[in-house]
Amino acid sequence: QFKLTTKELALEIQRRRNAGETPLKGLIMSSPSNPTGAMLDPEELKQLCQLCDAEGIQFLSDEIYHGITYGKPEATALTYSSKALIINSFSKYYSMSGWRLGWMVIPDVLLEPINALQQNMFINAPTISQTAALKCWDDATIEELEKHVTKYKTSRSILLEELSKIESLQMAPADGGFYIYVDLGSNLSLPEYGSEKLCGMFLEKHHVAFTPGIDFEGDAGQRRLRISYAGGIETSRIAMERFHIFWPTWVECVAKDKAQE
Repeated sequence: QFKLTTKELALEIQRRRNAGETPLKGLIMSSPSNPTGAMLDPEELKQLCQLCDAEGIQFLSDEIYHGITYGKPEATALTYSSKALIINSFSKYYSMSGWRLGWMVIPDVLLEPINALQQNMFINAPTISQTAALKCWDDATIEELEKHVTKYKTSRSILLEELSKIESLQMAPADGGFYIYVDLGSNLSLPEYGSEKLCGMFLEKHHVAFTPGIDFEGDAGQRRLRISYAGGIETSRIAMERFHIFWPTWVECVAKDKAQE
């Protein structure tokens, strides 16, 4: 499922308690998530907020990909907790990546500490970015942004359909955001032929960029790669056409490497 729920969190809390380890002080949760696209449903988020509040764990809810979802209901932690810290941005749904602008909703008790931290890191967001962001809530802007989400949905469908034709691949849920996280399954031969090698070969031979999983989960990420479909519908089609051409070459390389072991 590629997501943390109260079940996993409660087990970790109890494990630390039994082992005499330092209790958890904070939890950062992204929903929808990058790179997996996994989401917590409203009830799962509510339970997570309640458990964090009960255990004195500061919950940081990363909601940067809110608004980019494909049928699964989304919710904000602000609905369920007055203690949660909410992080959001204009970069994703509002398509203002590069403008370096976002916001937080914070409990009163954290106002002064965060204000002091901010003053030592930056003074304020650029005035031009703030002025531009004021247009984000205009009806015409929202109408255009919803068209973006519709395009993402079409591109997502193309990738999921084409990737599913390769039976040995497994995909994370991709419920939100604009990424698909792919598990290579048995189609790798470590340490040489993992996702880093695959992404490099695919880029060099077919000029399509995927992101190796090592960027997100260290060495374990050699099993997985991330594909973005934010680049457009036609780009997604072309990428998948080229991936189907490339895939037999990859499988052959992996087979040869395994035969030499």
